[in-house]
Amino acid sequence: MAAPDPDSAFDGGWIVDVNLRPLCESVARFAGYEFDDSDWQAIETALPGTDVERSDWYDYPLLGRVPLTLFVAADPGSGVVFVRFAGEVDDRTKAQIEAALYIFVMWEVA
Repeated sequence: MAAPDPDSAFDGGWIVDVNLRPLCESVARFAGYEFDDSDWQAIETALPGTDVERSDWYDYPLLGRVPLTLFVAADPGSGVVFVRFAGEVDDRTKAQIEAALYIFVMWEVA
């Protein structure tokens, strides 16, 4: 587990924990990566071992057309997950990620 490098990470913040998979699937699509059940299983399995307050993050590569690294950290007892992304993205992809983060902060996706 690694903490996100502040020089390469962007779009940090928290989202409602039940929105983590939809966020991962959305961002992967924006990046041109095919996110599947095995990707989700890796993230879901690692998440309980993370803690944003201890700076224990889990990093997961999304190696698509736009290579990204997803960083996630739980905030135990709060019902939220902190997320960050690292990579060099074009303006369109960055805007899509920012919009997705806004949506997944504001509402629980069913």
